[in-house]
Amino acid sequence: MANRRNRQLEEEPEELELEEEEEEFEQEEALAPRGVEEEARPEPRPRPRRTAKTRAPRRASTAPVARKRAPRRDAPGRRDPRQLSLLSRLSPERFSQNVTRTGGSILLSLLAIGGLIVLFHLFAGSRFFELKEVDVKGNTLLSSEEVGTMVKSVVSRGVLNADLDLIRSKLIAYPLIREAEVARLLPNRLRVRIVERQPVALARRGSSVVCVDDEGIMFGDSSYWRGRPTPPVISGLAESGDNANETNRQRIMTYKRLMAELDHSEPPLSSRIDEVHFDEDQSVRLTLADSRVAVLIGREDFRTRLNAALDVLDAVRRKDTDALNVLRISDAERLLSGTKIAYLNATDPKRVIVGLDE
Repeated sequence: MANRRNRQLEEEPEELELEEEEEEFEQEEALAPRGVEEEARPEPRPRPRRTAKTRAPRRASTAPVARKRAPRRDAPGRRDPRQLSLLSRLSPERFSQNVTRTGGSILLSLLAIGGLIVLFHLFAGSRFFELKEVDVKGNTLLSSEEVGTMVKSVVSRGVLNADLDLIRSKLIAYPLIREAEVARLLPNRLRVRIVERQPVALARRGSSVVCVDDEGIMFGDSSYWRGRPTPPVISGLAESGDNANETNRQRIMTYKRLMAELDHSEPPLSSRIDEVHFDEDQSVRLTLADSRVAVLIGREDFRTRLNAALDVLDAVRRKDTDALNVLRISDAERLLSGTKIAYLNATDPKRVIVGLDE
């Protein structure tokens, strides 16, 4: 505040001097002669009145600080004479040097990678990774030794080099194995987890009897049907062809439905069946266990149709003519005379057709 007050005191005398000069100028104009001279004389240029806002700046007692000049920038496009030009860099000699340097780096990298691969294969095929043991899980029908033999026949270059997909394919190719998983247990073991095919029936294939699963795949032999009553044997499954698996799968579904219908009430009838044969049109033909007579029952209503055929056979065995007449059996006398029955067609349970052996 004191500095501001002193500045105002210094500025007031200057304002007084300006006002006195303006009064003297006005007096001289009043005393000057008027007339022609006044017309000829040009009008004086008005002097601006100095005020506090327009007064001349006060000179500072210290010299102004010189400004720093910005560094001079090089004009665009100027090139350092020590830098190579584009033509020099694209010259054949320079280009060949770059290519040689790059090619050498790539070659050294490839050699290093190749060396590492060779060392890896040598190390992976060493005795340290030689297969010593195969851990088998999930097997009930196959022994661990049988599965281990199949695995070792594929692995010849150690566990680290073993082709797991190839081992799995080898195992699945075996008819008794449905699924398989293979894993490494470094350094010298393999773990194999398998899912075996579970037999749901016995099927006749050629002159032998084999097991068959719910997908219609035939495998093994009757020895895999362990500790259970022997079911009726299936015949007529497809052994080859493009649609063999699908055809057999459908027939196994029909077989399971047949067994369920025959045994769902008392007395169970499946024990009176020795063989179930599938014809080309998927019709079911049964062979009875006691008389070896074939009974045609079609593709549905299995228990009702089989009961109708069994009633006819029981009447023949009792030599009951009245019962045969009620059952609408023609040639009843011939049946009772001892003529051998070849088959019974019970697809219409209300009228069973008896085929006689000529």
